[in-house]
Amino acid sequence: MRVEGLSVPYSIPADNIMSVVLMVCALLSIMIVMRSYKILLLRIRALYIRTTNLSNYRHTIQDSRDELFLTGVAVLSMALLSYSTQMTYFYSDHLLQPYIVILIYAGIFTAFFMLKKLLYMLTIPVYCNIPEWRTWKYTFRFIPALYGLLILPITLIHIYLRLNFKITLILVFTAITIGLFTKIYNAWSIFFRKKRLYVPFFLYLCTLEIAPLALLAGTLLSVAEALKG
Repeated sequence: MRVEGLSVPYSIPADNIMSVVLMVCALLSIMIVMRSYKILLLRIRALYIRTTNLSNYRHTIQDSRDELFLTGVAVLSMALLSYSTQMTYFYSDHLLQPYIVILIYAGIFTAFFMLKKLLYMLTIPVYCNIPEWRTWKYTFRFIPALYGLLILPITLIHIYLRLNFKITLILVFTAITIGLFTKIYNAWSIFFRKKRLYVPFFLYLCTLEIAPLALLAGTLLSVAEALKG
């Protein structure tokens, strides 16, 4: 029942614009999977089985567009989950408008993916040949897109079916962990295993994977506290 003089708290399921955006993202993601499911399965298989034959695969402009879109879906999904976390653990009566908070978190995740890409492009070509770099480039472009496919369903279930928040965080953490260890495994297989470069692999692990994640976590916590006021 609505009480006169009291504002109704913002709710994503009650927001028609956000619901339409999420519905479009879900439909387009389904279309991408249906159109390219064979090559998606082949590329996922190639992430874990290095002998998978990708000789007939050519990365097209459409593939790049699909990856960019799914990366955007991942950013939106994580921004919405971050907003939900903000409202659950860091809520304040002085919180900014919901769209502004969601845009802030979306900007943080966008900056994170761009920073990771920049770090990879500046460091990894130094100690690899062109075929290895091409293989790794396909890997680090595909992982954020894979996040979009994994995290969007979790976000939709959490928002519209009211999945328990702790279970949601566990599922998201599991999806991110799968992506992280997939990248680490591929880096080890492509660059370090044959030459047994253990020290460079440890440096890669610390500087290009763990440090950016720690920076992201610290930034999210700092922004959550700052928005709380």
